[in-house]
Amino acid sequence: MAISNQKKEQIAEVVIKILYSRFESFPQDASGNRNAPFHEAFLNAFSDKFDEKVTDIPFFISMSSWLHGLNTTMGQTFFESVAHILSDGDKREFTSGAGRAGVLQITSQQKKAASDIITAEFNLQMQQNSD
Repeated sequence: MAISNQKKEQIAEVVIKILYSRFESFPQDASGNRNAPFHEAFLNAFSDKFDEKVTDIPFFISMSSWLHGLNTTMGQTFFESVAHILSDGDKREFTSGAGRAGVLQITSQQKKAASDIITAEFNLQMQQNSD
């Protein structure tokens, strides 16, 4: 199924907005990180692992915080927005009854089908690795 140009433009707008906001919040220095002393104290326990890989611990902490925010943005803003665009706003809950109270159960036939697929994929990977 081809994606319409209108949907591509809407997705591009979401990407541009996210990139702009993430550029705006990119840490320029670590002086504004109020939790840095605590993080730095804990990270000292791993100092041997950081040798020559991380030269600026306060900036590393700021980047870590920024990256955590990026992950949140990707999940809550990007993926949800793109899903909304691609589905034309049609959102369904896969539950029975009212709301989330009646979550549907997976049948034994569905479990077996999933297991068969996973087992077949595993066996294929094992065969490819042994060749």
